[in-house]
Amino acid sequence: MFNVESLKDYIGKISEEELRKLTTKIYNLTEFIGDDYLKYQEWFFNKQLPETLNSSTRNILFVQDNSKIIAVSCLKKDSKERKICTLYVTPSYRKKGIGSMMLIKAMEWLETTKPYITIRDYKLAMFKLFIQKYNWELTEVIQVNSKEKEFCYNGMLK
Repeated sequence: MFNVESLKDYIGKISEEELRKLTTKIYNLTEFIGDDYLKYQEWFFNKQLPETLNSSTRNILFVQDNSKIIAVSCLKKDSKERKICTLYVTPSYRKKGIGSMMLIKAMEWLETTKPYITIRDYKLAMFKLFIQKYNWELTEVIQVNSKEKEFCYNGMLK
């Protein structure tokens, strides 16, 4: 059985070194996202992580299997938006309900079943059941480049 954890629950309970190691493992699982979002590393370490550790506007949820990070969700909740910035499950752990668990916990933290989320066209199939189950509304389609599109649900890209 897998458990969805919040990085916020570790603040002040583990050493700074252990926290650094944990956040590095979380980042390393999602590092490839930089292929689609060129400033992902900068965003993660300069925006998502500090605001998770120091404010109530962001959170990072994750799942471990024997201390190995296997799923991550980066979230943002402020007066303007409730957003799933990242939702990723390691391929070998997919179809085990982990993505559903992550999404449920994310929506609980965001306090909505209709979070703002953007999905690249080649990933749409992975999210199809969630989109249908929660009746997410396609609100915008952005042409990223000559071949790829970004589909926005439940909100508009700023």
